[in-house]
Amino acid sequence: MQLKPSEILYSQDSINIYFDSKSSHDGHKLGETLDDICEGNCSFESVPAITVVNQDGKWMTTNNRRLWVFKELELLGRCLTVPVNVGESIPEARRTTRNGGLSIIIRGYLEGRRYQEHENKDHYQIVPNSTRYDDSDSDDNFTHSDNSDNHDNDSDEW
Repeated sequence: MQLKPSEILYSQDSINIYFDSKSSHDGHKLGETLDDICEGNCSFESVPAITVVNQDGKWMTTNNRRLWVFKELELLGRCLTVPVNVGESIPEARRTTRNGGLSIIIRGYLEGRRYQEHENKDHYQIVPNSTRYDDSDSDDNFTHSDNSDNHDNDSDEW
């Protein structure tokens, strides 16, 4: 099945800038990976399909880092649709989005340059890595965290 990245919602409220150790891009930053795809150093076809789940008639994924890259590729005119696998459910603990999955907070600085080539930044906000979105805060507030771990629970194994 194929979907437009813009038709898929994020399941989490935030993601880290690094792909995790289960990924072939372990330690690579999202922005650098986007650049690699755009510059032909990495093939779009090598990106594994993301898994989506139908949540009240809308598609949502736990592969939030890959989704961010796909959304950027769509905005840059580099892809119209992406391959998806349909899953059955997303565990409640993995659904931390506060805005219905429309946008996500990126913890850290992206690096790269391609994400800066378009005006539309509606689907994300960047905050310093030492800043952590706190559940007790309003949607516009952040708190400092001493957690310097570069990886999170986003199930993005690419």
